[in-house]
Amino acid sequence: MHQITKDIQIIIDGSQISFRLTKLDAFSGVMLLRLLMRIENQKDVTMLDLITSLSEEELRSVMTAVLNHTAVLLPAGPQPVMTGPEWGYPELQHDTASCMKLLMEGIAWSLSGFFGEGGLREKNGTADTSP
Repeated sequence: MHQITKDIQIIIDGSQISFRLTKLDAFSGVMLLRLLMRIENQKDVTMLDLITSLSEEELRSVMTAVLNHTAVLLPAGPQPVMTGPEWGYPELQHDTASCMKLLMEGIAWSLSGFFGEGGLREKNGTADTSP
């Protein structure tokens, strides 16, 4: 069986918070791949390249898909970051930096292994955000 979840930690307001990423379902993954294929020089694509190439509508769709596949790990158990278009973990609703980190990590995790060494770059197990 393929591993479809990955736990990560990000620092929010000085505290380390744990999240569980779940790979995108096949339909969302194909949508993401279609968007990625539009970028010309695919072997040097970074997460930042992908995100900045998206229209507002595409970014909203991708971000919602990724955050719908992300849960914050709380003492009472995992809580979805988003459920459909609604925030399940409202603490992130106005935290652009943390949502961007989760977005980049979720994209990298969902597409890991698809492109091999020449595809989306990662550094030290985290998404490469270098321009």
